[in-house]
Amino acid sequence: MSSSFHASTVDWLGGWIAAGQVKPGQTIKVEADLGQQLGVSRTVIREAIKTLVAKGMLEVGPKVGTRVLPVRRWNLFDPQVVGWLSRSGLPENFVDDLLDLRRTIEPMAVRWACERATADQVQAIRLAYHALERAVDSGADYNRADQFFHECILAASHNQFIEQMVPALGALLAVSFEVSAADPDELRRTLPIHKDIAEAIAARDAARGVWACMTLIDNADLAIKRFYPNVMAGRTETVGQTGNRSFQ
Repeated sequence: MSSSFHASTVDWLGGWIAAGQVKPGQTIKVEADLGQQLGVSRTVIREAIKTLVAKGMLEVGPKVGTRVLPVRRWNLFDPQVVGWLSRSGLPENFVDDLLDLRRTIEPMAVRWACERATADQVQAIRLAYHALERAVDSGADYNRADQFFHECILAASHNQFIEQMVPALGALLAVSFEVSAADPDELRRTLPIHKDIAEAIAARDAARGVWACMTLIDNADLAIKRFYPNVMAGRTETVGQTGNRSFQ
């Protein structure tokens, strides 16, 4: 039960901070006040604060109290941090930086997958593509299928740093896919490009794979520029709904 309280408290506090309810440089409420508001003990609040300190969101000191740090100090490779930020609407420069990150990592991951993927990994990428194809036809969770397709490619790069970043990159990719998928024609338009990537990896054709990957990211960039304001407008309605809450 205590671990459940801890997880719920971390989630509430992280979402509350990411939603801008307290600004960088400001101090948050004392442990007793937060504990009373959330219906948990001071110990639970204290441990939750330690978790957010480890994620780079908070700083604790004898003179400054518990202070919120600027977003640039947060661990943006932590899937939970990315999730909290995405709940309340990501600033446009965050999405732009995310596309830059994709351009930096994904084409090289595709190239290395073409060169290094095992037969089992090639098959996994093919199966992930077919799942993506079925998701488009059935209206199922396309974004999750898309995320899994890209995660298979990242894993097939056989680069230990990229492999360790898969959970974080997966969360970041999910944000990118959610925004770009706001274009109702985006899914079917990019499906052939996904197929090109899968076939290029199977054929060990790095040039074709890298070109297809860059084309896919450029398509996402255009879709995001067209539909980002609408997506964020929908998110704005949910901001501030992390008000008083009890976990009892």
